[in-house]
Amino acid sequence: MRLVMRWIALAVLTAVGATMLLSWPDVKDETGPEKARSLYGYQACAAPCSLGESYVAFRVNQLFETHVKPGAWARRKVERTPSIGAIALYGGGRVAFVERVLAPGAVEISELSADKLTRRTVTRGDGWPSGFILVGPRTTDEPTTPAVGNSTLI
Repeated sequence: MRLVMRWIALAVLTAVGATMLLSWPDVKDETGPEKARSLYGYQACAAPCSLGESYVAFRVNQLFETHVKPGAWARRKVERTPSIGAIALYGGGRVAFVERVLAPGAVEISELSADKLTRRTVTRGDGWPSGFILVGPRTTDEPTTPAVGNSTLI
């Protein structure tokens, strides 16, 4: 009797699993701007604009409730010390948003390109920005974002 019950249970689980597999919704790959929209409500800027600058301005405005326009930080003072919500500066106009300060020499940043939205950890020895621009007050509160690993497409 037990053997029959086990076979019936196995058959039911197999049928349910097959039904779930057949009815699983199609998951489409999202581009960087689509992923930023689904996670944060970001609306991509109209061409010609830099998606990276537009995304960083959006995240800064979201955190500090300001109205900073992409690139408007060019004349602000460049800091050596990171802070949550700061704009991380790289060469060639590339910018990123500081999500978390992990240690004096390690920060977690997010950045957007046409292909992907990336969140990763950079250190003084690997990928450290040339400087940081603080738009809002220096803060220790983390912005609301999903948890991800060390270097991940989100």
